Amino acid sequence: MNKSALYQLSYGVYVVSTWDKGRATGCTANSAMQITSSPATIAVSINHDNYTNQCIQDTGKFAISILGEHTDPGVIGTFGFYSGRDTNKFEKVEPVMKEYMPVVPDACAYIVCNVIDKMETSSHTVFLGEVVDADVLKKDDPMTYAYYHNVIKGKSPKNAPTYQGE
Repeated sequence: MNKSALYQLSYGVYVVSTWDKGRATGCTANSAMQITSSPATIAVSINHDNYTNQCIQDTGKFAISILGEHTDPGVIGTFGFYSGRDTNKFEKVEPVMKEYMPVVPDACAYIVCNVIDKMETSSHTVFLGEVVDADVLKKDDPMTYAYYHNVIKGKSPKNAPTYQGE
């Protein structure tokens, strides 16, 4: 099997955020998609080992910050390569609050959801969320995963659904 064929699927680059006992936390994700338009419903896939997974389960809410091509690449690194268990990821990125959820201010848009269902896989939880708020924050092209790899030269963290070992 040629796993590089999976890179041909279209992905974005997002920060999925929520709360950890009153502290904003989140992780970089590349698997988010709209499921329905009415009611607006979104699915995100979060690795079981990501601290954000447990925090979403505890709060029943999540926000998606849609990163743009001009978003500081450091945001991706901070949210993708450190654990919220022992790192305050929003320390250097002061969140904006949207429907009481932390959002990355440098994102081009955001979506806030209430969890309405979930599905477990062997390594990830797919959270299904009903959209309660969404808006465009700034004019920028959404960053695709291809752009992240080909232009920024970024790597996939071990917990990413698209991670392939060397």
